[in-house]
Amino acid sequence: MILRIIVFIVVVAVLAAIGMLIADQPGRVEIAWGDYLIELSPAALVGGVAALAAIVAVLVLSARWLFRGPRALRRARALQRERLGYEALTQGLVAAAAGDAPLARRLARRANALLGEPPLTLLLSAQAAQLEGKEAVAREYFNAMLERRETEFLGLRGLIVQASKAGDVTEARMLAERAFRLRPDTPWLLSALLELRSRVGDKEGARALIERARRHGAIQPGAAARRSAGLIYQDADAARDAGDMRLALKLAERARGVDPSFVPAAILAAEAALALGKRGRAGRLVEASFGHAPHPALGRLYLAAQPQEKPLQRFVRLERLAALNPNHPGSRRLIAEGALDAKLWGRARQELEALAASHPSVSVHRLSARLEEEERRDAPAARRHLEAASSAPADPGWSCSACHAHADAWSMVCPACGVLDTIDWREAREARGEVVDREAPRAPILPSAGATAIPATRVMPGPALAEPLRPDA
Repeated sequence: MILRIIVFIVVVAVLAAIGMLIADQPGRVEIAWGDYLIELSPAALVGGVAALAAIVAVLVLSARWLFRGPRALRRARALQRERLGYEALTQGLVAAAAGDAPLARRLARRANALLGEPPLTLLLSAQAAQLEGKEAVAREYFNAMLERRETEFLGLRGLIVQASKAGDVTEARMLAERAFRLRPDTPWLLSALLELRSRVGDKEGARALIERARRHGAIQPGAAARRSAGLIYQDADAARDAGDMRLALKLAERARGVDPSFVPAAILAAEAALALGKRGRAGRLVEASFGHAPHPALGRLYLAAQPQEKPLQRFVRLERLAALNPNHPGSRRLIAEGALDAKLWGRARQELEALAASHPSVSVHRLSARLEEEERRDAPAARRHLEAASSAPADPGWSCSACHAHADAWSMVCPACGVLDTIDWREAREARGEVVDREAPRAPILPSAGATAIPATRVMPGPALAEPLRPDA
């Protein structure tokens, strides 16, 4: 500011000096114009020229303002409307995020009026309609977004969510495939499309997506390995159903190679090896997998590989197997049951007491009842354990981590809620007698899939632990 004042003073001083210099100069200026002769001093001439220049400048500026003024006013009004429109749009998005549907709707209408329904206004209008439960209105906005290149992908996402909620897997997949052609490396889309392809049984399409999804962070490496193993396992299971045990063994071992902790593949591989008479191979497969997941079916198959053994020999082999994962409840249950078969009462009691303290379950009480009956012939004590079993936590089993429903076997998709890759062998979540809501609302495809599930793939759950292990069980 000070610099500008100094410059102004200097300019005024220079102009004043020039004016004084011209005024002090002697002489006259004559201008002949037709019959007229005009005589002026040099100072008067300079002043006249300056005045004329000022008048011309004022006239030019006035003409320019008259020509451009209305356009400038319209532009200023448009900028003001745009500012107010984006302000309403911002406030509307905040209201939508906060769940205030009426305010979001009012602000969406205001933004529409001020901005002429640009892409983001369509999104806000759709969100406001969804908050009010007007899915048909929201669908109209999403469809309108499909007509604009810059909003097509966003509109597809909204329609995918709607199709997911409605349980229309076919529509959701069609929309997801279209979105995939637009942006094939979007993490949420890769996850959703992988889930949709898996649910409709498109194993080849699912396989093609798994590595891309892992590379772009849509799924974790462990989940990618498990899903790849699950897809291979489904082929192995189909081969077993078709009676081709050699192919079933080959595919099940390949699935184990992809994910060594995937217990369904280990169970199927051991079953196929036994069916082909390869008992040593079956035993090695069980040993390689038991450390990852001590499933009771693995123990049964391990004993079936040597059916001629006596109870004590079987117990020694079970001890060697359990040593691969000694502190797991499944290992302790296996040892307790084997000790009962071999009449090693002290060891059986030791394992059952440890289980009762850390992982009580129906089978633990039943095995304890058996121990009291066979070792001490104590019928009242056995009865107390059987009564306790009626209210004890359930035994481990196949269950879904999303809806907590039990399943008879492993499957890629939960039969109850339709979510992908949630069925696993785990300790029971609820006590016996509590009912899991098998009609729980299905999860949407975004972020995880829901609705219709493909049929479950069979995996042998294993014998009840309260029954003695038999070589031919």
